[in-house]
Amino acid sequence: MKALHVIFCTALLLDAGDYDFDMAAIEVKPYTLSGYLKGEAKFQGLNENAPLFHTKKKERMKSYASEGNLKFAYFNDSVKFDTEVMVNYNDIDGEYSDEHKFAQLFVQYKFDQNHLIEVGKKAPKWGKGYFVNPIAFFDRKKDPNEPEASREGFVMANYRFNKSYEGDVRNISFDLLFMKNDTHMNSDFSNEEANNFGLKAYMLYLDTDIDIIYFKNDANVEKVGMDISKNLLTNLEIHGEFAKTIGKDDYAYLVGIKYLTAFELTITSEYFYQKNQSARNEPFFDHQYIMNKLSQKEPLDILYSSLYYKNIYNIDDKSMQNSLGITYSFKNNMLLDISYNLNEDRKTSEYGSKLVQDTLWTKLYWYF
Repeated sequence: MKALHVIFCTALLLDAGDYDFDMAAIEVKPYTLSGYLKGEAKFQGLNENAPLFHTKKKERMKSYASEGNLKFAYFNDSVKFDTEVMVNYNDIDGEYSDEHKFAQLFVQYKFDQNHLIEVGKKAPKWGKGYFVNPIAFFDRKKDPNEPEASREGFVMANYRFNKSYEGDVRNISFDLLFMKNDTHMNSDFSNEEANNFGLKAYMLYLDTDIDIIYFKNDANVEKVGMDISKNLLTNLEIHGEFAKTIGKDDYAYLVGIKYLTAFELTITSEYFYQKNQSARNEPFFDHQYIMNKLSQKEPLDILYSSLYYKNIYNIDDKSMQNSLGITYSFKNNMLLDISYNLNEDRKTSEYGSKLVQDTLWTKLYWYF
């Protein structure tokens, strides 16, 4: 038996030329490069009862847009340079516009495995909610139509301490943020110039993610918040957020679940409440909403496809937005997304008063 082992090993060594590894080919590169190109077309029916209908005086309009997104990161043992560039060209009913900007541009320096600092333009992406995040004090609001889309960050400095443990508490981290906003920097963060400070304490306790957040600036605005997320089962996750402005009768919270069925239907459902309304031109400006998204992977066994339905319901005025769509992924890293979107209810309600009543929306992505 020993002789057989020797013969077998010798044969492998003699034949190793057919299985030589090219170490250069598998060497980890000190950078990453990714992104996408997107083209989209919207064919929209207008709402005759909308307050802005008189500005169009027609039943339908067409919009076209293209977008490029490029993410590049360079890193070595202690330094990381991270950037994200976004370029947009739009033709909205014959009115052309273009925009190019750095969505993110920051440098990270690691002192050791527990301490790091980041300086530059960044989106912290605080919160556990899918549609809206009341504790995202340093982030721009999500687009309800594309909550997963990239968002532009703000210029800030962030120190982080992170440490892992054995036991009930598996990990803790602390983030300390500083961000200044004035006419020259982060001018669209707030109407008042201020120095803004934030603290986020994170803990992974008994497989439960917990964040506690504090915000304060020298314009006498002080907020606290927390979020929580836990997998009750391998296919069932619950999450929630709570935020309050100290010294004012102003608070907001969100509770939600995410569930995956045995036949690969993903259900995301959330309830959002805020004590005071925000500006009417902002998403989720009213007091309370229910948001649902259902996504079925490969319906009717059609490979590389998915079918989804999304509903946003304003509980106060009983208006809603419905979206039904289908996606198909091609083998060359292209994704086609076609959806139909409908705003419903009386003309004085949030969705019933929108200029656009329904939209046939086609998007084509190429990822690299």
